[in-house]
Amino acid sequence: MLSSAIRSCAMPAAVLLACVLVVGLTACSEKQPAEPAAAETVACVNGTCPMMGNPVDQAKVPVSLTRDFGGQKVGFCCAGCPESWDKLTDEQKTTKLAAAMAKSAVK
Repeated sequence: MLSSAIRSCAMPAAVLLACVLVVGLTACSEKQPAEPAAAETVACVNGTCPMMGNPVDQAKVPVSLTRDFGGQKVGFCCAGCPESWDKLTDEQKTTKLAAAMAKSAVK
């Protein structure tokens, strides 16, 4: 009697295990998607962040770390800086950008 109860539970468990293995092995054999493309980068006019004074790679700044100002692309060192820049007046932006560009030119 007990062996009959064990057999009735073991069979569905074995079928379930077989299905899981087949699905798992099939998923492993499928091609994995390629690495996501590198974030788009752009060139900017400044080599120093106008907000923090940290270095900025003028040749390749992630688009998310740039703002257009006065017909120029301004680059920043981190995600918080563009948000702070957006809160400045145009006069403040002009002053900060000029100081950052002067600091870049000295290096």
